[in-house]
Amino acid sequence: MVSIRLALCRSLLAALLLGPEPAMAEPKEATEEESADVSFARSFLGKTYDDALEIEGWMDLGGGLVAPPIYIQEYQREEDGTYLVLTSREVTKASADMPASFVVTDVLVVPKPQKEAAFSIACVQGEDATLKFMGEAKGKEDREWWSDVRRAWEISLETGQIASISPKGIRCTNPNW
Repeated sequence: MVSIRLALCRSLLAALLLGPEPAMAEPKEATEEESADVSFARSFLGKTYDDALEIEGWMDLGGGLVAPPIYIQEYQREEDGTYLVLTSREVTKASADMPASFVVTDVLVVPKPQKEAAFSIACVQGEDATLKFMGEAKGKEDREWWSDVRRAWEISLETGQIASISPKGIRCTNPNW
């Protein structure tokens, strides 16, 4: 019995060491359109605006406070469904005669998700109920929360920066709920 295990281990080790190398995925080159979208999005970094920011050709899907003083705003391009997310820092609070003023701190461009998936700016991780996560998720239509998250991002509550993170433990709201 021991000699069979030893022989199997040696055979497996030899196959791994001497066999063909596994195929490695090449990094995907950005298409010209994706590069243009990223350049367009980055043009908003540092932009100051009052109350709301309208972007020609993009539908404003809404947004709101993540945690003081960081806000989020979501847009979708009408022609192809691409999403644009802006995070902003409130620099001047609204007063009786003046709207609040914001400066864009980071941007994210997300291509339209695959069929049956949706992009959401309303995601949480674990027991933390702060909506500082975004994700591309899918799930059953009769569920409020979807946990089959393919890609995820986190918004820094200090800086408003957006970082790609592991989707493990992320839940996103069903957009049709």
